[in-house]
Amino acid sequence: MSEIYLDNGWQNHVNSDRPTFPCFSEQAIAQWECDYATYIRRTFWYALPRHVLPLAGLVWLLRRDFFARDLELIGELGRTREAHEFYYLIEQFRDETFRQGGWLRRRLRLRVSGTRLRRLRWVLR
Repeated sequence: MSEIYLDNGWQNHVNSDRPTFPCFSEQAIAQWECDYATYIRRTFWYALPRHVLPLAGLVWLLRRDFFARDLELIGELGRTREAHEFYYLIEQFRDETFRQGGWLRRRLRLRVSGTRLRRLRWVLR
């Protein structure tokens, strides 16, 4: 079991005996045998709900910046090593979408799905 030591500066130090796990993007890139850009694109299209794929394809061609936050999330998720970090980012994204996502993102669910992202993480373990 790893131990966390607190020094006088209130900084957390993790014991160096703790194993390091590959981050989510490293796992995906290794399993899919692709580069980082392909990882982002493939994860994005996998994480979209199936019923919005035709509309998402059209929006992708006409206004790709609509999905900027989704692609940013995938990049952030790619840097996570722990499940709780991964799930926390997804919950943050969900809350942000409900507060300021707009009609297309909330009602039509034209955004990446947290459930599908969690499922992908489980598959890539």
